[in-house]
Amino acid sequence: MLALINEYAGLLVAMDLLVIVALLVFTQLRPWVIFLCSSVMLYLTDILSLEGLLSGYTNPSLLVLMLLFLVSVPLERTTLMRRMTSAVLRSSTRSSVLRLSVFSGFFSAFINNTAVVSAMLGPIKRQSTQSASKLLLPLSYASILGGTLTLIGTSTNLIVNGFVQQAGYETLGFFDFTFIGLPVFVGCVLLMVVLAPRVLPEQELEADTITQDYFLERRVSAGSPLIGRSVQENELRQLESIFLVEVIRDHHVMAPVSPQEVLSEGDVLVFTGDLSSIELLDRFEGLLPLEEFDLAVRENLVEVIVSPSASLVDRTIKEVDFRSRFDAAVVAVRRGNQRLRGGLGKLSLQAGDALVLAVGDDFNRHSDVAADFIVVGGIETNKTLSGSRELAVFAGFGVIVALGATGFMPLIKGLMILLAVLVVTRIMSIEDIKSRFPFSLLIVIGGALALSQAMFQTGLAADFGSWAGPVLGGLSPLGALIGVFIMTWLLTELITNNAAAAIMFPLALAISGQWGDNYMPFVMAVAFGASASFISPYGYQTNLMVYTAGNYRMADYFKLGLPILLAYSAISLTMISIIYN
Repeated sequence: MLALINEYAGLLVAMDLLVIVALLVFTQLRPWVIFLCSSVMLYLTDILSLEGLLSGYTNPSLLVLMLLFLVSVPLERTTLMRRMTSAVLRSSTRSSVLRLSVFSGFFSAFINNTAVVSAMLGPIKRQSTQSASKLLLPLSYASILGGTLTLIGTSTNLIVNGFVQQAGYETLGFFDFTFIGLPVFVGCVLLMVVLAPRVLPEQELEADTITQDYFLERRVSAGSPLIGRSVQENELRQLESIFLVEVIRDHHVMAPVSPQEVLSEGDVLVFTGDLSSIELLDRFEGLLPLEEFDLAVRENLVEVIVSPSASLVDRTIKEVDFRSRFDAAVVAVRRGNQRLRGGLGKLSLQAGDALVLAVGDDFNRHSDVAADFIVVGGIETNKTLSGSRELAVFAGFGVIVALGATGFMPLIKGLMILLAVLVVTRIMSIEDIKSRFPFSLLIVIGGALALSQAMFQTGLAADFGSWAGPVLGGLSPLGALIGVFIMTWLLTELITNNAAAAIMFPLALAISGQWGDNYMPFVMAVAFGASASFISPYGYQTNLMVYTAGNYRMADYFKLGLPILLAYSAISLTMISIIYN
C-alpha cells in the first residue's frame, strides 16, 4: 500500500492542491480547517514525515510573523496614531488623502496594517472637516501599499521569504522589497490623490440620510408611560441624530411609522442613527434594550466586522445564540449603504456587517471571536497606554526593528526579547497573548509551507516545470512573469493572499527554471501579486474594515481600485524587470 502511495505521491499532492483551491473558492469552510486536513493527509500517507510536516510550523519567517502579531497588541493601545491622524487631516481633500496615505503607509511598513487601519478608522469617522468616505478607502489601499515596502510589512512578504528559505535559497533582506515597493507606493498614492476626491461618494450627515447609521432596537416594557400615547405625543419624532424607522408588533412590521401611531406594551421600536447619541433613548422611561445585558456593561462597547470566513454568515442573530456563544449582546448593526429592516433578532448576518456589541469579561477569551470577527475598536479603550509607557513601546519596537534591519541582531531574537519585556513590565498580560495569538493563521501558513514542501519533495513542482516548458516556450521571460503575477492576483481575489502565495510559489519557481537560475523576479511577482487586492471589499481585511464604515458600494471599490490595480501591476512588473534583469 505504501509503495503504491509513494508511486503516485505526486498525483496525490496535485489532487490535494486542487481540492484546497476548490474548497477555498466554493465553500464556507474556514481556511485553517482546510489546511489542517491537508497537513494530516500528507502525514498519514507518508508523503511527509513528522519532522518534515513540523518544519513548516517552525519556519523562522512564520515565527517572526507570530511574534509581530503579538508585539503589535500594545501598539494598538497607544494614542499616537490617533492623535497624528487628526493632525494630518486638512481642509483640502487631496491634501488629506496624500498626508493620510503617507502616514498610514509608513506605519504599515513596520506594523500589522490591520492594527494601523483600526487605530486610524475612528478618528477619521469622528472628524468633521472631510467626508469620511473620501478618506477611508484610500486609507485601506495605502496600508496595503505600505505593507509591500519591507520584509515585515505584510504577512505575505514574510511567508514568501519562508518559502525561499524552505527551497534552500538565501533569505531575503529587510529592504529587498523596498526597491520595488517604493515606486509602486509613490505612483499609486499620487493616482489616489487625483482620483479619490472625484470617484468616491460624498456623504453628507443630513437628517434624511439614515442609511449610513446604525440599526438598533428598544422594547416598550410593562407599565411604561409611553403606552397608550402616540409617537408624536411621546416626542419620539424629535430626537437629535436618532430616527424611529419601524415599529414591530406581534411580528408585524410597521414602516414608515405614522406620528399618530399609538404604542402598546411589547412594541419593539427600531431606530437608526448616530450611535454616539444612543443615550438619548435612556431618558424614555420603560423603553429598554431587548436584553438587560448591555445596560450592565455599557462602558464595554466594542465594534466588530463580520469576517468573510465567519460561521455566522447567512445565520440570524437569534440562531447563533449570540450571548452564550460570545458573552456579548448585539446593541446595533450596520451594513454598508443598505437600510436594514425587520428587527435585529431576525437579521441574517453577512460578511462585512458592522456590529456594536456590549461585551462581558469573557468576550475576548472566546476562541470564536478571532475566527468570526475583525475587531475594529472599543475593547481596548480601557487599557490605553499613555505617557512614558506609550513612548517606551514605540521606542522598543523601533530599536528591535532597526537592529533586525541592519543585521546586528536576528529579528526573531529581538522580538522574543521585546515580548518578554512587555510581559514582565505588565504592558501585556499572559491573557493578552492567549486571546490574541493567531492560531488560525499559524495553521494556514504552516499547512501551506508543508504543502509547498510536498510539491518539491514529490517532484510535482519539477513536473509542472517540464510541462510548462513547451507551453511557455513561445513566451519571453517578461511574458511568463506577467502570467505568474496575474495568476497570483486572481487566486488572491478568489481565496486569501497567503494561500495564493503558497499555491503559486512552487509553480513560479518551476517556471523560472525555464530561463536559468534567476528565480528572484518570479518570487517578487508572487509576493506583489498576492498583495494586489484592490477591487473587492472581501479580498483583504482592511478593505472589509472600511466597507461599512465608509458606507461604500461594491462599485466604489471598482471605480478607485481598478486604476490602482493597473498602476500597481504596471509599476511593480516594470521595477521587477529592471532590478532583476
